[in-house]
Amino acid sequence: MSTTWTDIPAQPAKTASVPLPKPQPFGVPVLIGDCASPLAGETVLSLLMKRSTGA
Repeated sequence: MSTTWTDIPAQPAKTASVPLPKPQPFGVPVLIGDCASPLAGETVLSLLMKRSTGA
């Protein structure tokens, strides 16, 4: 038997959320670099920031 696209659920099953530890501030400055090559008009850092904020 082969699997067709209609056999696959439209959305994955939701997993239970995992409690995260309390954020700890850094004791020293943290430098964050970004890639110079854009991806579809975006940089890697901007895409990660959008993903983390849900924008």
